[in-house]
Amino acid sequence: MFLHCHGEYNYILKMIEAGANGYILKNAGKEEMLTAINSVAAGGSYFSREVSMRLFENINKLQKSSANKSEIPLTNREIEILKLIAQEYSNAEIADKLFISIRTVDTHRRNLIEKLGVKNTAGLVKYAMKKGLID
Repeated sequence: MFLHCHGEYNYILKMIEAGANGYILKNAGKEEMLTAINSVAAGGSYFSREVSMRLFENINKLQKSSANKSEIPLTNREIEILKLIAQEYSNAEIADKLFISIRTVDTHRRNLIEKLGVKNTAGLVKYAMKKGLID
């Protein structure tokens, strides 16, 4: 257990990563301190209310941020082109199939690479497979 005057998330996280099973703030009262000591001594853990709230706030922020990053919105046309790329169609074949210019297909391909944060066409195929857009 570690007593600390800072309630900052990074300090708390570092202590937990270092193996702390309790964390209370310096301004904790006598009763809370005894409760924390007894809890940790019995093999449990104890985090003050303020610390717990900070941890949960930051976990929620991370989860929301992670969810937003994992769901990159693609237009219907981008999905259509991504599927065709993943099925090994060339730009010319995709253009013919969708009645658009080769240049438009190339622009979509480059936009997809940038939007999805992949390096090349292989990355696009991996993304399409991961999202179940192809068999």
